[in-house]
Amino acid sequence: MVTAPSPPPVAPPAPPPAAVPVSTAAVSVPFASDSAALSSAAQGALRQLALRRGTAAVAVTGYGDAASSAGPDQAAALPLAWSRAQAIARALETAGVPVAMLRLTAEAEGRGGVAALAD
Repeated sequence: MVTAPSPPPVAPPAPPPAAVPVSTAAVSVPFASDSAALSSAAQGALRQLALRRGTAAVAVTGYGDAASSAGPDQAAALPLAWSRAQAIARALETAGVPVAMLRLTAEAEGRGGVAALAD
């Protein structure tokens, strides 16, 4: 009697690829004094944040350079803070982040702005 040769062993399936770590580092956005205009370097950094965000929301805060913690100084600084937050948000939207995924806030004290991936 003739027996058929045994088939070769089947290799185990390849392991799944390792997860690629995503940088969640915030992007600090400098602005000139009394300005909400973004530099080209800031726009580039925000584009990079947009590329690595996946499906995460982005928290954006604009700061208004308030001269002090006195009420009138705080009130005067908020419009600039909001304008800076909006400028950052526009750059992120242009880079492909849906408006619904942007969370904007403005604070009178502090300088510049920041964008970070939200939890």
